[in-house]
Amino acid sequence: MAKTPNPGKCVHCLKFHKELTWDHVFPKAWYPYTTRQNLYKWQVPSCKRCNKMYGELEEDLMIRLAMCLDPLDPSCAGIVEKGLRAVNPSYAKNEKDGRARLAKRNEILKGAFEGNAIPLQAVYPNFGVHQQLPLQAQTAISIPAKAVQRLAEKIVRGIFLIEDGKLIEPPYEISYYVLHDAGTAEIVQMLAQYGSIHAREPGIVVQRAVAHEDAISSFFLIEIWNRFKIYAAVQEDM
Repeated sequence: MAKTPNPGKCVHCLKFHKELTWDHVFPKAWYPYTTRQNLYKWQVPSCKRCNKMYGELEEDLMIRLAMCLDPLDPSCAGIVEKGLRAVNPSYAKNEKDGRARLAKRNEILKGAFEGNAIPLQAVYPNFGVHQQLPLQAQTAISIPAKAVQRLAEKIVRGIFLIEDGKLIEPPYEISYYVLHDAGTAEIVQMLAQYGSIHAREPGIVVQRAVAHEDAISSFFLIEIWNRFKIYAAVQEDM
């Protein structure tokens, strides 16, 4: 791969830029330690502004999700430790970095819910309360919906460019959905029958089914660490 992409459109904002950078389709820091060393991590051309924005968004979201994962699960090996280090000042490179880590930890804990204050109806699928612990002893971390939406958009755009050489441009737009497994049987069956699998194993698997009519309208299931799931659709804006 060239050191820098040629001038062209950013895969995210769709604007033309003379200078582009490479952006990872799946967040680089999200790959578990069990990922094989020679796995090529997909990259797509992005403007510096979008790349920076997604980098900050992905780090924040990774830290929040890491606090809710099982450190013994090989599908997310090392992610919990990585997230906790990111908010631990003792791992700081310098004083400024230490203050930033502490500020991030305080920000996340300030927005957390404890015990009976946890909004059970809003808990993300597959991240429910621990049955072995009383509710009063549990803490729920807030996950920004906008961050989940942008992550879904980034992965969808990246896969379309990597696999089909296409940008998702108007009139097509990307929507995302948070669904419980109990209500997704038909979707899962449709993806299994008509879709293809794009895996960056062991921690990231994406299923995609594309309509033959326009080769753009599609449905995605993005599954990360065998637990964090996002459903997304590409549809023409009516």
